[in-house]
Amino acid sequence: AFAFASCVPFGSSRGGLLFRAAGYEAGDARVLAAIEALLELDGPDVLRYADARRGQRRAARLAHAAGAQRLGASHLAGERRLDAFLLAGDTEAERWLRPLLEGELPAQAYGRLLLAPGARAPATPPPRGRQVCSCHDVGLEAIRGHLAATAGSEDARLASLQAALKCGTQCGSCVPELRALIRASSVPEPA
Repeated sequence: AFAFASCVPFGSSRGGLLFRAAGYEAGDARVLAAIEALLELDGPDVLRYADARRGQRRAARLAHAAGAQRLGASHLAGERRLDAFLLAGDTEAERWLRPLLEGELPAQAYGRLLLAPGARAPATPPPRGRQVCSCHDVGLEAIRGHLAATAGSEDARLASLQAALKCGTQCGSCVPELRALIRASSVPEPA
């Protein structure tokens, strides 16, 4: 299926496999799917991108840093690393993905950015912290950052949070936690 193919072991601390192939045309989707299956990149815990028109396909799997436990509904909180990836079409991203894989470096902050094309790593977003408002997907760090720059009464600070981040404006289930965060971040006013 390929004009050229090579398969070599790589990696120092853990076993790895680097498979490279080239052809005169974009890789056949069935062949790429078979390769993904061999690399265990066919499960629900795999990030995917495919553009058949441009002949591009990317897949990446994250695993817990402490072991090879796969992500799933019951995954434990903790840092995750890149465990495997496939690039077809634009393969320049290997320049920044391979060191993440080989060095077993933290990769969870990249999220879907692991699928970005190009030779330069995209900027990772700042840590979000745990999710406080599920209706508007607002994390703890965004709330703390806003509260650090906001003064006033508890009600005024809550209104400011709601106006700026929309947290606590839909179902209201996070309002008690927002109020607790406001109280915890309050600075006593000078007498």
